[in-house]
Amino acid sequence: MERKNSYQTKQKSVIYDFFAKNPERQYSAKEVFESIRNSEEIGESTVYRLIKKLTEDGEIRRFNGKDVKSVVYQYADKNEKCHEHFHLKCTKCGALSHLDCAIVKDFEKHLGNHHGFSVDHMKTVIYGQCAQCTAKEL
Repeated sequence: MERKNSYQTKQKSVIYDFFAKNPERQYSAKEVFESIRNSEEIGESTVYRLIKKLTEDGEIRRFNGKDVKSVVYQYADKNEKCHEHFHLKCTKCGALSHLDCAIVKDFEKHLGNHHGFSVDHMKTVIYGQCAQCTAKEL
């Protein structure tokens, strides 16, 4: 039994390391599985389960993909203080930007002071279209 737990810990570390080595990109669970399955003995269901655990632990973040039904994950860099600001996600190219803006902070204060609402920054993403994708359409 102890061996199985340490094996799962190794598998979890492999998945975590995969995201940590690719912090700028977002991946579906299937893409993670496809990327690591040749180098690691790991099942697809295990990858899904461990990604869920890493998300619950705050090690990676979960986002909607390019369509509403798809889900992607990205490394949650603790140094970026993502728990202190909102995020912008482009629905065209998938780019994720940090939104650390005084106006948004004022809005957040308003939500707390006037509506008694506390924002969870790790789960707050504003979806739209980035400047680069908008420029391509012009």
